[in-house]
Amino acid sequence: MEDKRTPMEAEVQELPWKREPVCPEDFYGTAAKPRTRRSHNGLWICMSLILIAASTCSIAASILHLRLEKRDNGWEIVAVPPQTTEAAADPVENVEVTVADEYIVVSNGEPGSVQMRISTAGGDVLSPEAIYAQVSPAVVCVQVETYYGKSSYSGVVISEDGYILSATEGLTNAASVTVSFPDGAGFTASRVAEERSTGLCLLKVEASGLPTVAFAQDDALGIGQGIYCICNPYGTKIPNVFFDGMLAATGAVDVGDAAYTVLQTTAQLNNVGYGCPILDSRGLVVGLTSPVGKRILSGEDPCLAISAADLTRTIETFERSASSDACWLGLEVEEIPEDYQYLYGFPGSIWIAEIAVGAPPYGYLYEYDVVTAVDGVEVGSVAEFEKLLSVHAPGDRVQLTIFRSGNWYNIILPVMAR
Repeated sequence: MEDKRTPMEAEVQELPWKREPVCPEDFYGTAAKPRTRRSHNGLWICMSLILIAASTCSIAASILHLRLEKRDNGWEIVAVPPQTTEAAADPVENVEVTVADEYIVVSNGEPGSVQMRISTAGGDVLSPEAIYAQVSPAVVCVQVETYYGKSSYSGVVISEDGYILSATEGLTNAASVTVSFPDGAGFTASRVAEERSTGLCLLKVEASGLPTVAFAQDDALGIGQGIYCICNPYGTKIPNVFFDGMLAATGAVDVGDAAYTVLQTTAQLNNVGYGCPILDSRGLVVGLTSPVGKRILSGEDPCLAISAADLTRTIETFERSASSDACWLGLEVEEIPEDYQYLYGFPGSIWIAEIAVGAPPYGYLYEYDVVTAVDGVEVGSVAEFEKLLSVHAPGDRVQLTIFRSGNWYNIILPVMAR
């Protein structure tokens, strides 16, 4: 059947029922009238006043020692006398300097010998503050003045009567050597002995009752173990520099006629120079920085440290050389490196490393002159050179046979007292 309805008929176009708005103005198309938003300011003010009143009552009760107690007839505020208690311990830890109880004093028993302390006990682990307070007074600044200028190094006092162990680039050319302590005291130092291969040197100041360091005996250091270092390269301007690190590497190297155990740390030692003591957690010296790194790495300077065992051995060698070698020629010799010996074919094994300014050889001998004989006797090592020289006394004359630039020279030098 055909649908005859049209789109305009009510059955098809029935409009939805429209609700009349209740409020005068339609609120977003609805008939609901918006509610007025409630304010909670009064509630917050009341709560704040209650908290202030409670805090005030609590403070007043603690000051006046009041307490609210329940009685038979109700609650009552009573006064309670303050309780007497023992004073609590001070939470701030007091730094106390503790020194190991047991030490051995190394000395050869002769007058003027070095009496250094070596720890025989394990010792307690100290705080960094205690380590600095214990060792810092014995760390000094060594200032060396030469013809070329001034240089500053660190050093440690190893004997109460003024012996100081340090490490420098060389004392042979020194016109003067002065030592300054952290408290401002200064002394003129004399050179006792020097080992050019490692740069270690022994100095002496005329003083007594000086603070000293103690050396570790066991040398039981492991890679990664924490270490401390105190340096004094700036004198009284910046008395002592204290920093920490850890042991990064250790090994044995051959330098000159002897083998040494060297230490490398993560501490920035290159910025503070040589002669700085390396300390363990007990405040004991386990090493001393020296230019030995330059000797084994062809000019590079990782600023390695000589171990404590080798330091004590070197000090004993210094004592023997100081007592038996009372004379010298004003120069220092060292063995020629093997690669130079092979490359240039020098006729000898030792050459002149340094000449003291103002000494008789100055102007006649030069650095790197090859020494082949002493009084006609051939020498093949530094030990042989010192042995031939030790038979002389101050005032004698010694003939050195020198090879220089393809020519031979015989130079006669007077023997001087050290």
